[in-house]
Amino acid sequence: MPHSSFFSELRRRKVLQSAAIYGAVAWGVTEVLVTVVEQLFLPQWVATLAVIGFVVGFPVAMFLAWTFDLTSEGLQRTQVTSRRGAASIAVSMILLVAGTAGLFFLIKPALQHQQAVSQTVVIVPNSVAVLPFENAGSVPTDAWLSEGLSDELRDQLGRVTGIRIAARTSSIAAREQRLDALEISTRLGVANLVEGSVRRQGNRLRVSVSLIEGASGLAIWSETYERGPNELLNVQLDIAEQITSRMLPGAAQLTAEPATRDATANELMLLARHYEQQVRERQDFDRETLLEAVRLYRRATEADPESALAQSRLASALLFLGDLEAAEAPIFKAMSLAPKLSKVQNTLGEYYWARGRTKEAGAAWAYAIELNPNDAEAMSNLAWWRWTRIQEEGAMEMYERALDVDRLNLERYADLGSFLALERTADEAREVVRKVEELFDGAAAYRVIAALYSYLGDVDKSIGWTLRAQKLEPSNPSHTEKLAEYYADIGDFETAMALDPEGIGILFKMRRYDEMIEFAEFAMLDQPNDMRIRSLLAIAHNAVGNYESAIHVLSDTGLPDSVLNGWRTIEEMDAYHALVNALYGLGEIEMARELARWREDWGHTDSQDWWVNLRSACDHLILDNENHARNLLKKAQQSLHLAWDPILRDSPCFRPVTDEPVYQATVRYFDERRVMLRERLPSTLAQFGVSL
Repeated sequence: MPHSSFFSELRRRKVLQSAAIYGAVAWGVTEVLVTVVEQLFLPQWVATLAVIGFVVGFPVAMFLAWTFDLTSEGLQRTQVTSRRGAASIAVSMILLVAGTAGLFFLIKPALQHQQAVSQTVVIVPNSVAVLPFENAGSVPTDAWLSEGLSDELRDQLGRVTGIRIAARTSSIAAREQRLDALEISTRLGVANLVEGSVRRQGNRLRVSVSLIEGASGLAIWSETYERGPNELLNVQLDIAEQITSRMLPGAAQLTAEPATRDATANELMLLARHYEQQVRERQDFDRETLLEAVRLYRRATEADPESALAQSRLASALLFLGDLEAAEAPIFKAMSLAPKLSKVQNTLGEYYWARGRTKEAGAAWAYAIELNPNDAEAMSNLAWWRWTRIQEEGAMEMYERALDVDRLNLERYADLGSFLALERTADEAREVVRKVEELFDGAAAYRVIAALYSYLGDVDKSIGWTLRAQKLEPSNPSHTEKLAEYYADIGDFETAMALDPEGIGILFKMRRYDEMIEFAEFAMLDQPNDMRIRSLLAIAHNAVGNYESAIHVLSDTGLPDSVLNGWRTIEEMDAYHALVNALYGLGEIEMARELARWREDWGHTDSQDWWVNLRSACDHLILDNENHARNLLKKAQQSLHLAWDPILRDSPCFRPVTDEPVYQATVRYFDERRVMLRERLPSTLAQFGVSL
């Protein structure tokens, strides 16, 4: 048979054997070369050229194997023993082409991997991610030891000049995703990893820790410590010194000052931090757990009154609890002890922010970053601070820096995506959405994606993603509340009310002000400090002409005094807007103009979002700058984010221009957008495979 004759000839000439050897060598060399290129930061074309060389060389090698034999007398031309030899050559050419294609696809994945790494990943020298330590003991409640040790080690290494450290949230996320060493290294952009375990047996501790090279997965250093009670602090200090000395050989500063030198204070802080993180990372606020963290932090400050970090962490927990008065003493005590600690400056910024002293808050956060370029939290805080001042480029820089340090933190992507959607371009924001979909899974990620689509004006997609989140967490009430808001945004009030019949925000968007006022006043009995409820209530009073009531509602907030140094929250900006409108509606024109003028001078005048533009248009109408106000109304129509009807329809400042074409066009634009979204919703939900 022709085929059997041909394959016999291939075997005789050792072509198949040569092809197998060639393919194995090409694949092996390519894999090694890709690794070398990554580690030595060589240009990507080095690996590409090698691949091209192997592919081009394959048919040449096979031709030589077919034509020549290697004998004891040297290279000899192979003798044709079959009458079909000439025909076999044609068939061989076909197989050579097929083999060449096969070889290309064999080594293509390695090349693609190298290309992807070279395009998206930058491994920072002298960088490390401290992964959460494993609780290797039999008692689950001992998790605070393993968590606390890795957290403290991360913080201490982060304070060493010359070391770049991945943020806590990203390190935890990488471990939870069960990535291998190379994957963690490339995703976080770090050269090294630290992993370990903690086991408590009676009053003895066994701590195992390793410093691992991310690219190879090989241990650079490892150690196991067996210690008695009250020796955990010494273990922490030694681990930090060993890791630092290997990452920065010959450096003058081998260790940073630990949080405390007192063993008792150290363990109290570890346990307090465990409780605090539980609250911060939960969806629902747990006051009792946070109070326990505060109690433990207080005991730590008593055990070591000179620990600036103990004082700072106590202040931070109190601020999170909402107790500004109690937070004042520990934060300023921390400042007196260690004003050049980044964490102290970050907490000081939070304190100033909560007090309405926003200029000082911004300065503190900027200084925190100067002290520690690894402080992603301070970067995120400063980004928001700059955003509120319409310092777009400065805000963008901070958001990007925070994400570079904290690459697997979902919240960082949410912050950046929100900024891009509201202040930059839809394409940039959609790229963030794509990245979140790629990197994260689960209900929390779905909620972020839903929010970003809302900012982009695709509220139908927001509903789809929220329904997906609800399927994963059917008992979480926040999903129902968000769904109600999204349905109200597109004007489907029947569905919104069915989902959340007592939602104050829903009544607001429906412009059912009398009911809204009744519900809001009742809610304020239990939540007197809720600025969102207070600002919505003031806006409702303005809409029905109760201007004195609006001013009364706002008087307890300290407005405008609390914001004269800068905006803190969106709700506070709404409240200030309501105050200006209340004074204007009451006939206090000069006072309203003074506040409107201050607001414009302060800097909130240029934005892509309807929210800023409508409020700025309102200010300019009060100031009799009608032409500028008209231009801002036109600009509001360019926003992707859907405007709330009550702001546009019922703010007293807009009443003089309701008959003007530009005003009517703005109202019509948002109305048409809502109709389009309602009509599109069924097909969107069908694509998502979900239903209400």
